[in-house]
Amino acid sequence: MCGGDSPVRVVPAVRWYQMEDRDESETAASREGVREEHPASDAAALADDLGRVDLETIDDRRLRARVESIVDHDESTVRIWYELPHGVRVSEDFEKPIPWSDRFAFARLVDELGYSASSVDCIEGESVTLERTIDDRWRADIPPRHRPDPHEVAHAMGETSALTIVGLGTTLLYLVLLFVVALGNASFTAAIGTVLLLCVAMVMLARLR
Repeated sequence: MCGGDSPVRVVPAVRWYQMEDRDESETAASREGVREEHPASDAAALADDLGRVDLETIDDRRLRARVESIVDHDESTVRIWYELPHGVRVSEDFEKPIPWSDRFAFARLVDELGYSASSVDCIEGESVTLERTIDDRWRADIPPRHRPDPHEVAHAMGETSALTIVGLGTTLLYLVLLFVVALGNASFTAAIGTVLLLCVAMVMLARLR
């Protein structure tokens, strides 16, 4: 050895070969383990499911499903279970239609399928259109109401009648003012007061009716 040089340690080459051999054997065993744990292919079953979904698809948010069962969930709720084309079951809750009216979505669904309140059980097995909502839930695609609520119609007619009477009263006021100004037989303020009282009385009478 030279003066101040530190000794150099020599590692036999055979140890490196042994380490490399061990690493290769562990890697091979790992690969064997992955092959043993790899699940069986579901491609055929998946193709069958998606094929049935494709046949019942209407558009990018709707498809046809089957009404599987109707459950009287509680005193105010009816629950319908649907079966999707690939066998998955989903449910939807409806407000129980009491009284029976197309104001309720369940009544409109039954009517859309061609049945009445006394034949609700017949919709089981029928095909319905379901729509996927924003929160990824399935809901029946139910048409809007066929006719407006009679109470709403009466209320709207009452408001329309009141507006009509006010319009007629305003026109009458204008004509009276013209008459008063033309003839000068009454004071301007008295004419306005009389016509306003007449308009108020007509509006109150319309609301009472």
